[in-house]
Amino acid sequence: MIHLPIPPAQPLVLFTDLDGTLIDHHTYSADGAREALHRLAGRGIPVIFCSTKTFAEQTYLQQELGILQPFIFENGSAVAVPKSYFTPKSARVLTPYKRTGNYELFSLVNANAATIRSELARFPNLRGFSNASDAELSDATGLTGNALQRAKDRQFTETLITPLHMDEIDPLNRELAKRGLALSRGGRFHTVQPVQADKGKAVQWLKQLFRKNTSGQLLFAATGDSPNDIPMFNAVDLSFLVQRFDGTWTDIDMPGLVRINAIGPSGFSAAVSMLLGE
Repeated sequence: MIHLPIPPAQPLVLFTDLDGTLIDHHTYSADGAREALHRLAGRGIPVIFCSTKTFAEQTYLQQELGILQPFIFENGSAVAVPKSYFTPKSARVLTPYKRTGNYELFSLVNANAATIRSELARFPNLRGFSNASDAELSDATGLTGNALQRAKDRQFTETLITPLHMDEIDPLNRELAKRGLALSRGGRFHTVQPVQADKGKAVQWLKQLFRKNTSGQLLFAATGDSPNDIPMFNAVDLSFLVQRFDGTWTDIDMPGLVRINAIGPSGFSAAVSMLLGE
């Protein structure tokens, strides 16, 4: 059993969802988590974003927060690693599919956004970000200008603007599965993604690299708020579920899951306080 708080000498890596966890569901601001991030940085604890958000959105957020760490984007479809972040001895199994700015990008899936959009054309009742107007997306997301364009810049997935009723989800999943695709539910929208996309698998991939580059026994923790965080939770040692924007918790039943009595960035900060001590 792992006892909290974690001793200062214990190496730790923290994975975190973004929307509704590190950043506010309504304002997309991480201001409420800045002090907690400062404390983590002071302990040398990497904070690894693990989100449906795009590469463009996450690099922008990292710059805003003064962070340069690996991150998982588009629900585990790919991983971005800062150049020279890990030592050469890590001998990555994958070759980067792209090098851009400060990052090397590694794909973990077999399909891309163009393929998914082509398949979704078979479902005339479904509309994704790519075939909605900026005005519609702005109404649905609250994003405008460059922030909206970053959200649309998807490489591997397609987020749906069409709301889905519970009785539509299973039939749609069965149809998508025939095409190598799957449906995931985030805090705000459903996303269609390659069946290989999995936050948990991406976390495991990064865990191997961290272990090769860290002496001593590493611990891994995660914070999240929605059903698509379950694979991430299952891949770490300590899991913290923050409240959704309406003050409820996502219905997740798993051993050891710690429910935090706070919403979004406040919940993230409370989880950090539990990890590090007040």
